[in-house]
Amino acid sequence: MDIISASEKHLERVCRLCRSCSAHMFSNQIDQWDEIYPDRKVFLDDIRSESLYLVLDDGSGEAIACIVINEEQDPEYKEVSWQYERERIAVIHRLMVHPQYEGRGIARQMIRYVEELAQSRKYEAIRLDVFEKNPKAVSFYHQLGYQIAGKVRFRKGEFLCCEKLLQVHYA
Repeated sequence: MDIISASEKHLERVCRLCRSCSAHMFSNQIDQWDEIYPDRKVFLDDIRSESLYLVLDDGSGEAIACIVINEEQDPEYKEVSWQYERERIAVIHRLMVHPQYEGRGIARQMIRYVEELAQSRKYEAIRLDVFEKNPKAVSFYHQLGYQIAGKVRFRKGEFLCCEKLLQVHYA
C-alpha cells in the first residue's frame, strides 16, 4: 500500500471519499460530518499546506483513504489538561477509509505512517480528537495507545481529546 502526499489533482477524489465516509457514518447513526465540515476548502487547504496524505486504489485511481497531520490545534484544545506539554506537537485530523475498504488494516497503516513521519520531523507527541458518539473510532485510537486527556465541544457534540507520546530519536 502506497501512501502519497496529495496534490490539487486529487482534490475531487478526496471530496468523493469524504462524501462516501460521511454517508456511511450517517447510516450508522454517527452524525459527525456533513456538507459544512469537512468541505472542499478544508481539503484544499490541507493539500496546499502539504499535510494531507492518501492511498489510491491501484485499479481505479480513486482515493480509498486519507489522513491529515499538521500542527493546527483548535482553540478548544486550550481547555484540555494535556498530559504531554511538549515543545513540538503534531495533530491528526480527518482520518478516512472508504467503507468498501474497512477492516483491511488501512487506518492502522495510515496512523503508523503519520506517527513515523512525526517522529522523523522531531515531534514529541501527537494529539487528535475523536467524536464521542463513534465508539469504533474511540476504541481504534485506544488500541493504538492514544490516551484520553479531556473533552471539547464542537458543532456536532462532544469530542474526546487524545494524545500519545512519541519516542523521538535525536541524531
